Amino acid sequence: MKKFYMMALAALVSAAATAQISVTFRVDMSDQDVSVMGVHVAGSWQAAAGFSSDWQPGESQMSDAGDGIYELTVDLPPGQYEYKYVNGNDWGMDEGVPGDVASGGNRFFAVTVDGHAIDGFTLPAVKFGQAAPEGMGFARLSVDMALQEVSEAGVHIAGDAFEQEWTPAFGTCFNTNADVWTYVVYNEPGSYLYKFVNGDDWGVNEWPAGGGPDECTDGSNRVLDLTLEGVVTPAYCYNTCETCSDPNVLLTVDMSNVETDNGGFVAGDFNGWSGQAMADNEDGTYSIELFLEEGATYEFKFQNGPGGWEGVPVACQASGSDNRTFTVPEDLEEGEQFEFSACINQCTEVCVPNPDPANVTFRVDMNAEDVSPDGVFIIGTFTDPVWQAGAIELTDGDGDGVYEVTVMISGPADFLFKYVNGDVSEPTNEEFNGFPEQLSCNVSNNFGGWNRFHTRSGEDEVLPVVPFAECLTASTNNVELGAVNIFPNPSFGSTFVEIENPNGYNLRMNIMDVTGKIVRENILLNTGRKEINTSNFAPGLYLLNVTNERSERAVYKLMVR
Repeated sequence: MKKFYMMALAALVSAAATAQISVTFRVDMSDQDVSVMGVHVAGSWQAAAGFSSDWQPGESQMSDAGDGIYELTVDLPPGQYEYKYVNGNDWGMDEGVPGDVASGGNRFFAVTVDGHAIDGFTLPAVKFGQAAPEGMGFARLSVDMALQEVSEAGVHIAGDAFEQEWTPAFGTCFNTNADVWTYVVYNEPGSYLYKFVNGDDWGVNEWPAGGGPDECTDGSNRVLDLTLEGVVTPAYCYNTCETCSDPNVLLTVDMSNVETDNGGFVAGDFNGWSGQAMADNEDGTYSIELFLEEGATYEFKFQNGPGGWEGVPVACQASGSDNRTFTVPEDLEEGEQFEFSACINQCTEVCVPNPDPANVTFRVDMNAEDVSPDGVFIIGTFTDPVWQAGAIELTDGDGDGVYEVTVMISGPADFLFKYVNGDVSEPTNEEFNGFPEQLSCNVSNNFGGWNRFHTRSGEDEVLPVVPFAECLTASTNNVELGAVNIFPNPSFGSTFVEIENPNGYNLRMNIMDVTGKIVRENILLNTGRKEINTSNFAPGLYLLNVTNERSERAVYKLMVR
């Protein structure tokens, strides 16, 4: 049905030339310490509203009428939009949107000419970082249109829970995932009726002749029992009480190594990056069944509670991103399921205990930089809170231009980090900012930037001194090898290792993945240049362990893509 989805979007885009819709964003900050930098809203609508570009956290400032509810009204063309609120003016100050009301970690809405152009569209005043307005519950209502030819007007919803009761054109659904269309409604707890409409008017609605199935309808309408805790319905197949197909994918996450926060969730490009709750297997694992396209490849992450994104280790990240990935086999038999299992924050199927908490000393050489008077900082996944909001300052106690800090780190073995020269709220101060290509010492952050990475041992560690925004070969310097060149790095099928070896040692090399598993061993390095075939290596980080006849060693890092 993808071609019909594209037709629906085309209809919305073509309408943009003839109409603009007044949209008012509203957020309740009454229980927040409001930043001195103000409250902003950012999203995929900003360029269309006249701002410099989309997703600019400091451009679209909201104002408070005096009741703690901040508002901003803009004119937008018809279409689908995502957004989130920012208590301040930069990323790291943005709200964590609960997964039940999110698509891709963001709030969302859709507007059309017929439904919203006259009176405009006012979004509910949700509590910052929460699912619903004060005193209201939310309902995430979804429908699967896989067996329908979707109208060029898109999919709509109508009922008595909506501000404009039983008016299909007003309830424009958002296309959250392939054939799935979703609407989030807010109202006081109670029992309500609703139905989906394939288009924007009566006559193409579900059960138009009345008398829907007793198991999910009252007369010809679906039933919603709304609570303050909120309701999330399955993506029912249009005009039925069932899903469109039997699930063919089973995802399972082992969370036995973490303190769970409202259970396991999963978010990926198969559900619009909106966290879906997984079933508790009562053994520390959580599972979910999905129906996905055979032969298709998907990226995703597990979540510890809605919005609690895992940090996927480098060794099992998808190429060019920091997400997990899997491909659904094309030859599944009827009733057969493809199964994917992993430990949250790890690459193994069953959780391996995290390393012991230990001190890690970070050191960065700033001699080639104009050091900001605001200081030098480190940000990453190991701080609390993570990244910019938990920035830690480094100091140069002896005046040698090398800044350092020691941090007690617990939790997963793998973590990401980077150094910042100056105000951490300004992205241009981060190292690797604007770099067009990946280097050997960093990985993609999936947003056009790069981060450093490290795997903890569980013992106190002092990391090598690295120049700001540069890489340094990770050698232990226990064996004198002279000039060492590993290229290309990252490797895309083949890499050469050149070692000067001025002392004429007999050198051997083992290659290990980040779990410590040896993937190739006893490689002789006595020919000056050695070619390493990496075509059968899984993408990720590998350690090249070089030893001589006296058991002295050096270790280097190799990324495989």
